[in-house]
Amino acid sequence: STLTLADVDVVAVCDIYDGAREAALAKCKKKVADARAYVVFDEMLAKEKLDAVVIATPDHLHAPAILAALECGHDVYTEKPMTLTWQEAVAVRERVQATGAVLQVGTQLRSMPMYQKAREVVQSGGIGKLVMVQVNRHGWGGHSRPTPQGFNQSQVRWDLFLRDTKQYPFDPQRYLNWRRYVEYSNGAAGDLMLHHLDISHFIADCTMPPRVMSVGDIYSATDGRTCPDNIGVLLEYNEKFHFNFAASFVNGHFGLVERYLGSEGSIEVRDMSDMTIYRGRRNDEKAEKVPTSGILNEPHLKDFFACMRTRKTPIAPVDAGWMGATCCHMSVLSEQSGQSAKWDAATNSVKV
Repeated sequence: STLTLADVDVVAVCDIYDGAREAALAKCKKKVADARAYVVFDEMLAKEKLDAVVIATPDHLHAPAILAALECGHDVYTEKPMTLTWQEAVAVRERVQATGAVLQVGTQLRSMPMYQKAREVVQSGGIGKLVMVQVNRHGWGGHSRPTPQGFNQSQVRWDLFLRDTKQYPFDPQRYLNWRRYVEYSNGAAGDLMLHHLDISHFIADCTMPPRVMSVGDIYSATDGRTCPDNIGVLLEYNEKFHFNFAASFVNGHFGLVERYLGSEGSIEVRDMSDMTIYRGRRNDEKAEKVPTSGILNEPHLKDFFACMRTRKTPIAPVDAGWMGATCCHMSVLSEQSGQSAKWDAATNSVKV
């Protein structure tokens, strides 16, 4: 999407996999003939004169890339989750606050008019007091990335992928399908749940939940994953509502539905593309259909680049990234420990 923006030039790309790097460079050269490619991120930062970086790495590499870019004085657009762990989220938030950098998290649902309409309705009391958010997302979530023909270790800087995680021998599946493994991903929580969790934070305008509870395990997958293929998560908020998320990768019959339940009405969103507002306590009363143009990345990127120029706060700022990433990590910590994970506002830390 960045390449489609007339007022933005991509002058350099970086990727540790030869195939991805060469493909990206070829696209960039169609717009900027002397665009350059790098294998090592720090080398690109040292050699290039940049205004911003767009980070689209596996999740465990987000924090080091963000912090390195911030140290060079750059603004940052990063895929969600902003970081893999709550500790990294705190560190990135503190650094952005100290530097005044513009950081946008790629939770692009915030830039969809449909969800902005939902926020307006909830914030104006259009469905009364919000008391519960329910999200059920069913369908295969294996993110199975096929192995390119001839793919082998010589094409990948495996050490830069592993970084400081557990040192495994080269494993194509760990590289290509990294979302399946706990060292690099928070699984369905950090991948799928975060989209819906972040937009609920945007709609409810709430503060950090003091308690997160989660259960999950590998119930049916046989692909070698270490992240659960089924999870159920419950988050409690000081604003007296809770968020309930369930994901199952075994059966997609029921699809995706998001429900915002209020004391005087409800909002239902199906497949992130079909929203209905029900005014009243019965779902056959005063139904309002809200049209949508679907999920688009470009408006979210445009907001980031506009804020770079004005130095205003983007629609998905570092505070949202910190809150979302921390909640997802709390979910994983709860699932792994069998205990609820608690946010301690006094010490700015998570306790399990």
